[in-house]
Amino acid sequence: MMRNISTTIKLCLVICTSLLSVFSCRKQDPNAERSDLIRVYDSADSKTPIDSAWVSVSGGTFTYYIRSSVEFVARWQSEDQTWARIGAPVKISDGLWSIDVTVQPVSERTPESRNGVVTGLYTRRYGVLMLGVQGRFLGKFFVIEQGLRNRIASDFSWLYGSEDPNDNYKNLPMSLWTSAQKGYGFSSTLIDGEEDRWVYSKQGYVKLGNDYGAGADLITPRCPDFQHDTLLVVSFRAVAQNGGPLPDFTGGTEPIVPMKSGLKKADGPEDDNTLTVKVTGGGFIRDLVQSGGTSISFELPTYDRNSVGFPSDMFDKGSFLVFIEGTESNPITVNTAIHFEAGSMKGSDGGQCSRVFLDDIFVYRQDLLYDEDLFPLNGGKSGLDTITGGQANE
Repeated sequence: MMRNISTTIKLCLVICTSLLSVFSCRKQDPNAERSDLIRVYDSADSKTPIDSAWVSVSGGTFTYYIRSSVEFVARWQSEDQTWARIGAPVKISDGLWSIDVTVQPVSERTPESRNGVVTGLYTRRYGVLMLGVQGRFLGKFFVIEQGLRNRIASDFSWLYGSEDPNDNYKNLPMSLWTSAQKGYGFSSTLIDGEEDRWVYSKQGYVKLGNDYGAGADLITPRCPDFQHDTLLVVSFRAVAQNGGPLPDFTGGTEPIVPMKSGLKKADGPEDDNTLTVKVTGGGFIRDLVQSGGTSISFELPTYDRNSVGFPSDMFDKGSFLVFIEGTESNPITVNTAIHFEAGSMKGSDGGQCSRVFLDDIFVYRQDLLYDEDLFPLNGGKSGLDTITGGQANE
């Protein structure tokens, strides 16, 4: 979080410094009285100038109005130059111009890791609309923002294993993760009667549940900044196992146990595809705040094993959003955690499996005084991410 703010501040300082050097080509008299200013407004008839604005995650074209006594040049600057573009200033009347800023929807964004900071589809991004006068030490820096602030961000690029969800080779249970991997703070519950927590590393994602009927959960790291929050948005990708495989008794790292009646075969029934998301330590599911609900369950899609892009496209139809709200009686706290539970959290009884795959878990802070409310954008409910069409973070 602090690195995001620091990076943004540094970016704006660099932009402003470079802009002034471009626009001021001759010395200005520091004692001269300023009779001209460039101001930005959100409407043509507004009397109150603004210094920044946020734009919808759905994208679109947004018009801003500029009042200036002199003609000016407009430029756009951002770390990612592609997410927005500006039109040429259009003169409406003497001293009044309009500028259109066209912004991509977040569904067209490519999440990435830059300078150790992981960005998701909804991670806040910034750009600066730079307005200045050639040859004059006169300019305006108008900041445009899209998205929300990260609280927790993990793309699991630090995990290693087999990329194919049907392949158990090199998958390590959480107990065998390295100290560095455990240092990311994710944890899991030890189910009664089980010898381990059946959370496995895959190549850049996580598997919950083993091949012998046991479920598992994944719990988010502790986040001290939660104490400042009233609303959170949880974004993640999840799909259920699509048939098989048979237990690997030769080279796999999953535990070797005797065959039990009812053990799922490759051509057997589908896994229990239920994923339950719970909030503990403070806060309610926003859909259920009136009834005091702290958990919500979803039926997950399964991946297409016959897809040309498999397994890289396995999460393409499994993007979800869950909304969390703190109240006076049950506020979000430093102890708030989000649990992702596969199946019924039962032990290895040889019955129906509950194997679920998770990736790209992000928890965002949402402040309705400054941020766009994603809850109504998603139909007023937790579930499939309809804002991005349920598509994956690719």
